[in-house]
Amino acid sequence: MDRIIIKDLQVYAYHGVAREEKINGQMFFVSLKIGADLEKAATTDNLNNTLSYTEICNTVQIILQSRKYNLIESAAMRIIEHLFRTYTNINEIWILLKKPWAPMGYHLKYAAVELERKRGDRNEWY
Repeated sequence: MDRIIIKDLQVYAYHGVAREEKINGQMFFVSLKIGADLEKAATTDNLNNTLSYTEICNTVQIILQSRKYNLIESAAMRIIEHLFRTYTNINEIWILLKKPWAPMGYHLKYAAVELERKRGDRNEWY
């Protein structure tokens, strides 16, 4: 399986259950592994035959900044759903959405969710 990988895209957004998270916001880090057939892009060296990293990053940023989610699980799923609907040549998506400054009262590097879905897992992604 061919993959496009984006690691630790930084997006400032306003997600969380705590009131201060929705008011002050914080930085989130998004990593993606996107499975798609990249053979045509590799042989033609043509941007039109691949997935644009820039477009994917823009999409992720727009989704994370378009509304305030209580749960990063919901935010991650919205990203997956949108990418499947937008890019019909994507076969699978793995996402790691990190929240480095989660206000939980513990010292930790980050809290995160990891989701992985394949096309066909849910009918609306066809």
